[in-house]
Amino acid sequence: MTSAWKLGFLLVVCIAFIASAAAQDAQRFETFGGYSLTHSNAYFPQGSNLSGWDTSTTVFLNRWFGITSDFAGHYGGANVTFPATPDFTPGVYRETAHGHNFLFGPHFTYRRSRYAPFVQTLFGVQHTWTSNTVLVEPICAPFTCTNLPPVGTTSSGSATKFAMAAGGGLDIALGHGIWLRPIQAEYLLDRACCDVEVRHGVFHYYGYNINTFRYSTGITFRFGDHLGGKK
Repeated sequence: MTSAWKLGFLLVVCIAFIASAAAQDAQRFETFGGYSLTHSNAYFPQGSNLSGWDTSTTVFLNRWFGITSDFAGHYGGANVTFPATPDFTPGVYRETAHGHNFLFGPHFTYRRSRYAPFVQTLFGVQHTWTSNTVLVEPICAPFTCTNLPPVGTTSSGSATKFAMAAGGGLDIALGHGIWLRPIQAEYLLDRACCDVEVRHGVFHYYGYNINTFRYSTGITFRFGDHLGGKK
């Protein structure tokens, strides 16, 4: 066999291998679940990591495009000391926060035989709940302030606001429809409300963006009817 024939045969084999890899099995549904971490200064002045969970389900309309629903929860706490002033000895408060995201949107996957990188952009809402408990009572100079909360006083509040996430990740095949997702990294935005500004005697309410990073890792399960490729 001449060198040209050998080269041609090798080229055909390579093309067949690539086609086979590209024609890997693709199933209608995938479900992901795992650990999730966010970092934000939305709840605590110094910023903090909030640990939690992330789960999502994607319904594929074809081999590369699907619709994802994503649900996640993150939880954290920190002790906060307010700055001292000449007439005020600061109190110490225990701040706790829970944030739950409910997001939906398009998902794009590039399928290969052993790995599948993806990107997605999701929109929805974030529901937050925060509370603070007085650990050390603030002290004021006489006649400068009144009605300060005593130790043990707890107050709380909640809000629901617009949120979105944009990013991507990588799935690596383990076999039998089980895939490892070592990384899913996303920019997470939620819309805080509301600051108040008075202009010409009129109250103006406006929101502002809170920018957060979200990292998730876990296991993906694929199942359902096939979307072409090998059965």
